[in-house]
Amino acid sequence: MACITCGLCIDACNDVMEKIGKPLHLIGYMALTDETRERAGQTPKSVWKHVFRPRTVLYTVLWAGVGVALVVALFLRSPIDINVTPVRNPQYVTLSDGSIRNAYDLRLRNKQGEERWFAFSATSEATFVLSLDSDAELKVLVPANETKTVRLFVTAPADSHAAEHERTDLRLWIEDVGTEAAPGTDRVHYDTVFYGKDD
Repeated sequence: MACITCGLCIDACNDVMEKIGKPLHLIGYMALTDETRERAGQTPKSVWKHVFRPRTVLYTVLWAGVGVALVVALFLRSPIDINVTPVRNPQYVTLSDGSIRNAYDLRLRNKQGEERWFAFSATSEATFVLSLDSDAELKVLVPANETKTVRLFVTAPADSHAAEHERTDLRLWIEDVGTEAAPGTDRVHYDTVFYGKDD
């Protein structure tokens, strides 16, 4: 039968050598480099010298560094994530009072292990009015470890700079207001544009 490197022969040999009072490890595993040393009458290298070689030490340090970097990234990651997609069809809507309204689809991801309330706001050189299609309070509840999509409406008053110009820079803010038991402190933003009249 061919050897399957199970090591049972080594154990059996050691048992017999121990019973007859002879040195153990008459047979055993050996590195190819040690085979040449033994043929030359030299002692084989210790196991530790085979393990702690420059290459293995370097690999250990590199993998440990990767592991530490992943742990640090995990703890430093933002607990909320946002993706904003402007609604292109139509690009803007003219309301009955002459104001211009844009719509944005927001994908909110709550990376925390509990449900959280998120509030919306905007900063820009122009003046805008924000509203949600389902909640006038400009906040939405996102379950734990889930993603929720909401539609946000941004309106520029009639004859305002944003309403009369084709593009106006706009920064949307999402703030984690948390719950009464665990208020939030995190805040993220997404830069986009507001589209006004292009004629």
